[in-house]
Amino acid sequence: MNKIEQLIAKHCPDGVEHKPLGEVSSILNGFAFKSDKYVDKGIRVIRISDVQKSKMSDKDLKFYPIELEKEIKNYLLYENDLVMSLTGNVGRVAMLSKSDLPAGLNQRVACIRPKNKSISIRFLFHLLDSNEFESNAMDNATGGGQKNMSTTWFSKYKIPVPPIQVQEEIVKILDKFTELEAELEAELE
Repeated sequence: MNKIEQLIAKHCPDGVEHKPLGEVSSILNGFAFKSDKYVDKGIRVIRISDVQKSKMSDKDLKFYPIELEKEIKNYLLYENDLVMSLTGNVGRVAMLSKSDLPAGLNQRVACIRPKNKSISIRFLFHLLDSNEFESNAMDNATGGGQKNMSTTWFSKYKIPVPPIQVQEEIVKILDKFTELEAELEAELE
C-alpha cells in the first residue's frame, strides 16, 4: 500500500467524497474591458489567449489604465488565483503568479478561488489541469465554430475532495512530476 492509499484508508475509510466545484470554490466571470482604453502599462488584462495549458502566456499583453482600478475592483485578481478559458480551447487552466499582477479578469475567462480551507488551491489546479477535465469540458461545451463552456456546468462538475492531508501529499507528488518534466524538456532542448 503506497502513502496515498494509507492516508485515504486512515482519513476516509468509506471513500473520498465528491462535491460540485461550486460548493468548494467561487467561480467568477470576467469584465468586458474596452480595447480602446488599453495602454502600454497598468493593470494586465487576463484574456483567453493568455491562458495556456498549465501556464500563463506573456505574448501580446494588454493593459488597462491603473487609474481605473476602482472601476474594475470586482474583477481584480490575486496571486495563486486559477484562471480558465471558457471559449475556444475551453478548460485550459493556469495559476497566476505575483509577476502577473496587477491583473483584471476579462470576459470569457473564469477565476476559481477556494471558498475555505477544505480544498488546496494547488490540488484544485492539478485536478483542473488534467487531460480528463479538459476533455470533459470540451465534451460539455456548446457551439459550432467556437466552443463555449458554461460556468453553470462548471460549477456542477464533481471533483474528489479528500482530507487536506491527502491533498497535500498528492500535490507534493504531482509538483515533483511537473518539476522533473520541466527538467527533461530543458535537457531535450
